[in-house]
Parts: sequence; C-alpha cells; structure tokens
Amino acid sequence: MNIRKLLVSWDFIVAAMVGVLTYGVAPHWIVNGFAKDVYAVGISVLSIIFSVFFAALAIIMAASDDEFLQFLNERGDYSALISTFRFTLGTLFLALIWSLGVFAYTSFREATSINFQNKWFLVVFGFLFLYALLAAAGSAMDAISYSKFRSEFLSLRKKTSTK
Repeated sequence: MNIRKLLVSWDFIVAAMVGVLTYGVAPHWIVNGFAKDVYAVGISVLSIIFSVFFAALAIIMAASDDEFLQFLNERGDYSALISTFRFTLGTLFLALIWSLGVFAYTSFREATSINFQNKWFLVVFGFLFLYALLAAAGSAMDAISYSKFRSEFLSLRKKTSTK
C-alpha cells in the first residue's frame, strides 16, 4: 500500500484528528481505572471485528471461481481488493495487540498501587482503535463493491452464453 495514499485517506485523517483532540483534551496523567475500562471495551470490540473480518476475508477468497478472478484481475480490482483487506486485517491485529498490551500494563500498574499513566497510552490506543474500525468499515464497502463486481460478471457471463 502506498504510504502517501494512506496518509491522505479519510479514515487515517479522522483517526489522527481524534488522536490530536484526545491529546489536547486529556490531562497529562490518566487514572488507571478509567483507562483499563476503555482498553477492555476496545479489546472486546476489536476481538469481535477481527474474527468476523478474518472469516469474511476467507469466504471472499474461497468463494471466487477462476473465471471471476480473471475478470477482476483484468480490471485490476482483485489485487487492490485483497491488498486492502490484508492491510485492514493487519491494522485490526495491531490495534488488538496494542489494546492487550496497554490493558496488561495498566493492570500491572494498578496491582502495584500506581494509580496513573501517561496520556500517550490512551492517545495511541484511541488512534489505533478508531483507525482500525474506520478501515474495517471501508473494507466492508469494498466487499460490497466485490458483490457488485460479481453481479456484473454474472450478467456478462449470461449475455455471452446466450449469444
């Protein structure tokens, strides 16, 4: 994926703006109890989306026949679709790993009676969480395009078989 294209994408810009807003609004030290609750919600949401997204990617890859893949390759759409899905899956995984890590870090700090953490942990979490969700939404739109391509392909196939 092109880094320039990534940096000017709507999902990255929105997530970055929320990250900057979080940095500007949040106090320097975040109470660990609050942060732990936020991270727990993030872990739950990202776990569900990651598993559903992974299953959807597997279905899309397995459900395609050779002629349809050739049709998409001729248009250049298959490589773009798969690379977008792969990137989004990686983003979801990274956000999930970060969430698990900061949740464990926060739990350890609470267990050792340290009640606060630097706001950067929450800011990075917010950015990764929101970016992963928005990228997944964008990939879901790509999956809808995939369905449209499939419909177009079947229509073209039907027209050529009746001639």
